[in-house]
Amino acid sequence: MLKLLDSLRLPRIGSDGDHPLASAREAAQIYTELRNGDPLKSVEEIADWLQSIPALDFLKPERRFEIVRDLDDLAQPHRAKLAREAATPGRGASARDARVWTLMQELWQRAIAAYLDLIARIDAKEKGSDALRKEVPLIALRALRAANLRLRALLLRYGPVPADLWVDVARAYRFAESRGQQLARVQVYTGVAGEACAEEELLRALLFAASAPDALTPPKIEIAERIVALLAAKFHLTLTPQPNSTYWFDLEAPRQPLRLAAPPAHITPGLRFFATATGHAEVQAMLERVEKAREVPRGVDLGGAASVEAVADVLRHLRQNWAPRPPVRRSERKRQAARIRVVHGLEAVVGCVRPAAPDLDFDLGEPPPAELWTVENQSGGGFGAVVEPPPADWLAIGALVALQPEGGAAHWDIGIVRRLAHVEGAKGVETRVGVQVLTRGALHGEFTTNIGRWAHGVATVEGAVIPEGGEAGAIMVALAHGLYLPGEQLLAMIAERPHLLFPIGLVERGADYDLIKFRAMVQET
Repeated sequence: MLKLLDSLRLPRIGSDGDHPLASAREAAQIYTELRNGDPLKSVEEIADWLQSIPALDFLKPERRFEIVRDLDDLAQPHRAKLAREAATPGRGASARDARVWTLMQELWQRAIAAYLDLIARIDAKEKGSDALRKEVPLIALRALRAANLRLRALLLRYGPVPADLWVDVARAYRFAESRGQQLARVQVYTGVAGEACAEEELLRALLFAASAPDALTPPKIEIAERIVALLAAKFHLTLTPQPNSTYWFDLEAPRQPLRLAAPPAHITPGLRFFATATGHAEVQAMLERVEKAREVPRGVDLGGAASVEAVADVLRHLRQNWAPRPPVRRSERKRQAARIRVVHGLEAVVGCVRPAAPDLDFDLGEPPPAELWTVENQSGGGFGAVVEPPPADWLAIGALVALQPEGGAAHWDIGIVRRLAHVEGAKGVETRVGVQVLTRGALHGEFTTNIGRWAHGVATVEGAVIPEGGEAGAIMVALAHGLYLPGEQLLAMIAERPHLLFPIGLVERGADYDLIKFRAMVQET
């Protein structure tokens, strides 16, 4: 490796021997070593080689393309192996996982740069670039695929997505489109089954970004990305808005696609529009099959570990975001600047709503110190806030939180984190969350099973009681994850009154809690 890096640092200008990969014979030997090497080290070396290519002006365009293509091909099996080994981003990820993620970002950025360098040389009509005319569809597609892989990794960590990624996407697509090759289907990687075209690959990125991945957990983001990849070929771009168009993207000022509910000020040559009606119908049909058969559709690769419930949740999410008409807010969202105290996790939430230290045979402990968040907007169903940097490790989609205005009311509200995104702000990267407020003022409850003892041997457990305003007599109860057996009736003491709880069903399952809906009946004493 040191010998190879030395050759990059001290190039000899003037002949094909100036770079090891310029020689087909030397390149073949290096490729064999990279192909058979340790995946992590091989990807690191491939990224280094890719970075070196654009600066080598003595390379003929055709040879330059061959080197970039071959290096990209060599990276794919190693990338796939490392992806299978890596933990889900977030809690539990090791230092190696973090290193893999960073290295993959470098690989994709350098691959994109290498393909865009080829595009620039072809656009500039560099001598010998005519030999690459037949490779236009593949060059554009490879650049777009690398951008898609980078986008997927960024969104799995909730961003931020840098502006340069959308610039690269637009540049690669315009290159294919300017030559009338945006619909030309070619095999993406040598020796790997699967064809695509530049338009399909662009739509794959746009659809994925437009599908609100910030409201999904990382495993569900992966499922959503696979569904998008499966259906992307069914979508099409148009130069002008059509009656069924739902989103738009500007090739001249590229950024995340926007709903036509917020249309562009003027129709310009760089605008591209697409409709999600076809995909919406496909998702609806797939959801009906999943709900009816209670199994993941056969022949659809949504990840080996994907559960039926997770796939159904993602399909419902895509159905909502791909609907011909955007989802309507139940209440108006208003701008508001306020500070709130936030604690997280079931134990802390129960501690907040507990009226006084109960006389129980167990102790859930004191709640942790509250974090302070800045609320930016609020509606009847929840609020959006900025989290003080750096964000805590616990922060994730589905996290249960208790909330209280700073210096305000004594009661605590209960909510669930529904959106999470890291975005570029005026002071650097900001973490923004969307929280659904389940109740304004929760109650404390003590719960016992009909047999008088829970499976872990304790007679009584604590939980948080959330009145269900939309259904008379219904309540939701947050209990420790995995404690409650489906269909079980419970005896409860709520607000110092005994209740009999008849189960309706599981509403939600979080990392440390289950949210179960019951019909509550007060027991007369």
